[in-house]
Amino acid sequence: MFKPTTIQRKLLLPGLLTGTVFTATVFVGTLFAVTVFAATLFAEAAHAETGETSPRPISLELLSEYHIPGGARFEGACIGGLSALAYDPEQRLFFAVSDSRRDARIFTLRVTISEERKTNAEPKPRISGVEFESVIRLQTREGLPYPDDRVDPEGLVLVGDGTAFVSSEGVADDGVPPFVDRIDLATGEWLGTAPIPFAFKPRHQGTVQLQGVRSNLGFESLTASPDGRHLVTATESALAQDARDPDATLQRFARVLRFEDRHVPVLVGEFLYPLRIPEGKVVAHGLVELLALDNAGRLLAMERTWGPEIGMLIKLFEVHLDAARSDATQSDVDRSGLSPAAHTLPVLDKQLLLDFKELPILLDNLEGLAFGPRFADGSQSLLVLGDNDNTACQPPRRLTQMRPTKFLLFRLVY
Repeated sequence: MFKPTTIQRKLLLPGLLTGTVFTATVFVGTLFAVTVFAATLFAEAAHAETGETSPRPISLELLSEYHIPGGARFEGACIGGLSALAYDPEQRLFFAVSDSRRDARIFTLRVTISEERKTNAEPKPRISGVEFESVIRLQTREGLPYPDDRVDPEGLVLVGDGTAFVSSEGVADDGVPPFVDRIDLATGEWLGTAPIPFAFKPRHQGTVQLQGVRSNLGFESLTASPDGRHLVTATESALAQDARDPDATLQRFARVLRFEDRHVPVLVGEFLYPLRIPEGKVVAHGLVELLALDNAGRLLAMERTWGPEIGMLIKLFEVHLDAARSDATQSDVDRSGLSPAAHTLPVLDKQLLLDFKELPILLDNLEGLAFGPRFADGSQSLLVLGDNDNTACQPPRRLTQMRPTKFLLFRLVY
């Protein structure tokens, strides 16, 4: 039986961090950084994309950006494709899952946040270092390492008792279903699984997919309420049975699942998350992360869009599970492309909090959200994690492919 070991050696990676005054793009060797100014955006100035929602006293302030160079490795494991981030305040330790379909793994790391005071100004927090400490290999139910292309880990939630939940997109083209599994953080050992409805399991007739999560559009996000009572995951985009109508190409609905009891999860709710696909040639558009703000179903939701004409777009929304609308006759919700079974599911309203294109940074593929330690003034830190798509982990490793792994540090007030 395979028993993975948790590596104890530490690796301090040279990163490139940014200041707080916008100047220009600078180059140091083969690395680059874009210095940024702090930008505060308030929810009161945002708009609701579906339905009317009340303004929320949420503010986000960008403080710092930090890069880990593409191609960096820790004890033989490539540091790339980091898709989710979770923080353990007792250990002051972060956990990051790599979404590689080969060598399924979780890294532990320490993120140093410095608060330097300049003259009489208020201290400005910044990320000053990232130190990797260990790597945990995920195991199958049989206690073996995952074979290639049988898992695609994307989401991560710490339970608080030495265990965690990991979500996988599955591998739809091969009929591999998505999952939300509980693991032992010390060994990567499989401990249990959450019940996933049959409708999410990929099913094909020849080359035509009839139902289930589509390729690379499964359980991308995972979060838990602060009290640990609820676990929430969502597909990145619509299920195959909800994406057949060619006339509904601009309107899609991701599926959100809500579980109760973090030890033995029970499905207690399912919701539709509206995705309005931008016009133009769009290659990817979907929901990539959720982060619970409280115990009442209030969440941050991060969407990503990419296309050759529009480039990379990242938007952050607020949604509220307990305010979902179940009236299927709502005129502002086009359900025409949904399968019959989905017509009665409640639809979530979302309110735009932040469009990342308003920030003076070079946008990349951002996929992870996590609370970090509180700042000296008691305010809450929020870290946004970039996924470099494992471009530096798979051959050929050309210089142009060596995209860094990015960390963005925000102050969150809510």
